[in-house]
Amino acid sequence: MYDFKNMLIFIKVVETGSMTKAADQLMMTSPAVTQAIKKLEQQLAIKLFNRTTRKLSLTEAGEVFYQHIVQLQQQADNAMSAVEALRQKPMGQLNIACVTGFLDSVLIQTFKQILDQYPAMNLNLYFDDQVVDLVEQRIDIALRVGTHTLQNNMIAKHLFDIELIVCASPDYLANRPLPKDLKELAQLDWINFRHQPQMSLTFQQQQQQERITPNYRVQCNSLYNSRHLTLNGFGVSMQPKLDVQRYLQQGNLVQLCPDWQLPLYPLYLVRLQRIQSEKVRIICELIQQYFAQLKAES
Repeated sequence: MYDFKNMLIFIKVVETGSMTKAADQLMMTSPAVTQAIKKLEQQLAIKLFNRTTRKLSLTEAGEVFYQHIVQLQQQADNAMSAVEALRQKPMGQLNIACVTGFLDSVLIQTFKQILDQYPAMNLNLYFDDQVVDLVEQRIDIALRVGTHTLQNNMIAKHLFDIELIVCASPDYLANRPLPKDLKELAQLDWINFRHQPQMSLTFQQQQQQERITPNYRVQCNSLYNSRHLTLNGFGVSMQPKLDVQRYLQQGNLVQLCPDWQLPLYPLYLVRLQRIQSEKVRIICELIQQYFAQLKAES
């Protein structure tokens, strides 16, 4: 393996025409520079300089080697500049993983703001209902719902608490009376998006708590699709209130048992515990500011 440091010393000797001058500019001793050149010549098994008491000149091999090694140095400088640019301002690609169905409209507005504010950035968005492996998928930032999705190797920042409500479409309720209590609510046809058929739900009304086990008739692996099933009259489901607010206002959905509240679902901004680029830091701050404003308005 060739020592890149010795190659840089070689370049400096060529540019100054003197090992002594090269040593001064590199803040090294002359013997150290001489030893570095000697080691490089031994590794290459060829002489790079013609040495006399008055003059130092390149051999033919030295000329060829210099022309190539200068290009390598330039590429290294370009690489360092590119990395420094990434550190200084957001540019290049950012990989973001999001669960579908939670705050879709809010997240889309956040991503739009990122693209508008930083035109040199590209977003690679992973919308998935499964928890994505951040290392394997090379994810820079993830937005995750619930503490169960967090791991020890992650740094998590709480963004927002998501309010869930139970709702159904007017078509589904057309031939059914509205449930008067949670017991009647549990007996309706429920759409489950978690593949946990026996999952019970805990509701709260002031200081009173009540647990029910819904009658799950439809299993669905996507919250987003469970919403469409609900809108089309398949049954009852839990939905983030922010995401279905417009359907409630338009009369496409009806909230059931509104006096009872489900536990809030925490939304986290997650990244791996490693040195972050300036790009990641700035975008994390922008997302946090956006959700802080949303929290203040809600």
